[in-house]
Amino acid sequence: MKKTCICFIMLLIFLLSGCNSNNTDTVKNVDTVKNVDTVKNGTYIMEQKGTNALNIPRVTISDEKISFSYDSLSSYFPLGTYSIANGELTMTTDDRKYTYVFRIEGNNLIFLKNKSSSVGLIDDKLGGKITDKVKFLLKR
Repeated sequence: MKKTCICFIMLLIFLLSGCNSNNTDTVKNVDTVKNVDTVKNGTYIMEQKGTNALNIPRVTISDEKISFSYDSLSSYFPLGTYSIANGELTMTTDDRKYTYVFRIEGNNLIFLKNKSSSVGLIDDKLGGKITDKVKFLLKR
């Protein structure tokens, strides 16, 4: 009986030790938060203010691939890979001709025009003009 009681107590202690609240993954210091190293998969749509553009620019991320659609008249479709460093997502097209840089802010991407290849439109009437620091919102 004494042996059974001790075994039961040891088993109970073992099981309850897994409920420890000292989870280091849930508490991050400020430096770690600033150095974002991940981004959520999904479609990020450019924030529009009073514009009724036919083609709203968007970024689509799925695992290791990324696409950046901003000009419906262009025959070129920017598709490539991305890397993340210092809170910035850098997209490089598969042919290595173009690079686009976004700052990661929560579930949003902020376009950094000065660090990116040109994003000019063939016809401004058929697309949303991309300006520096324009926000791309994760579509829910």
